[in-house]
Amino acid sequence: MGDSQSKRVEELVAREVGYILLIGALALVQVTLLRTPLGFSAPLLLVITICRTLIGMGAAFRDIGMIQGLRWAFYSGLMLDILASTPLGTHALALLLATVTVAFATRRLRIEGPLLPLLAMLVASLIYESIMALLIQSGSFIWSDTARVALVPNTLLALIMTLPIFFILRWMLRA
Repeated sequence: MGDSQSKRVEELVAREVGYILLIGALALVQVTLLRTPLGFSAPLLLVITICRTLIGMGAAFRDIGMIQGLRWAFYSGLMLDILASTPLGTHALALLLATVTVAFATRRLRIEGPLLPLLAMLVASLIYESIMALLIQSGSFIWSDTARVALVPNTLLALIMTLPIFFILRWMLRA
């Protein structure tokens, strides 16, 4: 007779390690393969994290969906910080704040059509890019230049990637 509690803990740890490895591989893809001509990466992990949070918020147990989204945001942020050589916690803080904002804004909404994921991604991307600009750029900076160089292009890329990733993730998680 085996101990079912230790088996349960082992399954949870194995699942978390699997998430971390998957997110690490996606972070590596974002940092290395998804470079744009302007020199920044397409925000793959931001899009995946927000889409995962939206799908979780549309489930029966919204608190569990929000916690899963926050875990993905934390893991994604740490992986991006490690691989992109930014100060540890920069991406994690920006992703967590964007995820929390989207989770609380959508907690009472039904997430079915394409409009809500696009609006959520617009808000999340603006929050994420603004926080990254504040944390990375030392001293004073000009918001118009930051918006032209980072905010607008990254937000547009995130919006372009949102619907395909949202519908693929929803299909994968509900199957």
